[in-house]
Amino acid sequence: MLALLAANLKMMVRDRQALFWALAFPLMFVAVFGLFDIGGVGSADLAIIDEANTELSRAIREELSGIETLKIDADFSDDQEEARRALGDGDLDYVLVIPQALEALEPGTAPAGERPSEPIALSLYFDQADVRTYQLVLGVLRQVVDSLNLQLAGAQPLIAVAPQAVQVRQVDYFDVVLIGLVGMGIMTNSIIFIAVKISTYRSQKMLKRLLATPLSVRRYFASEVLAHLVLAMVQAAIILAVGVFVFGGNVYGNILWLFLIVALATVVFLNIGFVISAWVNTPAAASGLGNVIARPMMFFSGTFFPTTSLPGFLPEVVRFLPLTPMLDAMRQVSIDSDAIWQTWPDLALLAGWLAISSVAAVKLFRFR
Repeated sequence: MLALLAANLKMMVRDRQALFWALAFPLMFVAVFGLFDIGGVGSADLAIIDEANTELSRAIREELSGIETLKIDADFSDDQEEARRALGDGDLDYVLVIPQALEALEPGTAPAGERPSEPIALSLYFDQADVRTYQLVLGVLRQVVDSLNLQLAGAQPLIAVAPQAVQVRQVDYFDVVLIGLVGMGIMTNSIIFIAVKISTYRSQKMLKRLLATPLSVRRYFASEVLAHLVLAMVQAAIILAVGVFVFGGNVYGNILWLFLIVALATVVFLNIGFVISAWVNTPAAASGLGNVIARPMMFFSGTFFPTTSLPGFLPEVVRFLPLTPMLDAMRQVSIDSDAIWQTWPDLALLAGWLAISSVAAVKLFRFR
């Protein structure tokens, strides 16, 4: 058995093209998601048109200038029409107009009883089609205005907020998608690699020659599975290492439990690859059928997006795809730091897939 395993590993290493794509394909996605700050809202370009130019309006400008998520654009601060044209052209995200009527609130300009009875509106112009940062900018602006309103009213605050810092685990989108990319890489490589490999052997009459040897089907299956398990472990380790050490991803749970889940799921995907190779006769057909099975699973099982965002009853349906419980269990371990036994519903689904796919692979596999 060890000699057969060593032979399979040598053949994998010598097939450098297949080995390269087994690692390069998921790593390309790791680089894409690692380089783009998808989870962040970014900054917003804001032009402030100060028509009042009073102490109060200057205080508003200073407060907004100190907000990190706002980039104050001074190029359009003098002309409201020019600023609104820049907003329409996409050169600005927001235009805030402080009206001249704000002069009435300047201390000493008018008796308190003669001040405006209605609030003076600060006009905020924005593109209604772009709602990325609207709630954030509006919230910041309201906070500044509320603070100034309290100062103008001269009221003593009766309620105060006492900040208490709590250390919270930082989990962003990349941490979630990194686990999805591990599962995607393991699934596509296991299904397509083994299906194409066995189909190639069959087309070259290599499997028929094995029948003339004392090698049993069980030992042949075992050696192939063990060799690909080694490759899957290396593949998962490289993807996680690049995601964590190069792009700053986080893995909070027990890494050994992650590899146990990877091992269980890998056998399931290898069995699917064996079944595909039993149905087709050429490597091209095996690659095509493998992609037909793997690609939809890659998107529907939550690799990039949560399955809960699917419409209707589909989230319950895709839960029974083999990739879905693998990713759910790995994320519970990696992100929530759950023990592996706490993921037992997902492990039970994987175990069911393991039993069914193993029986199907052994029953359908043929050497000729």
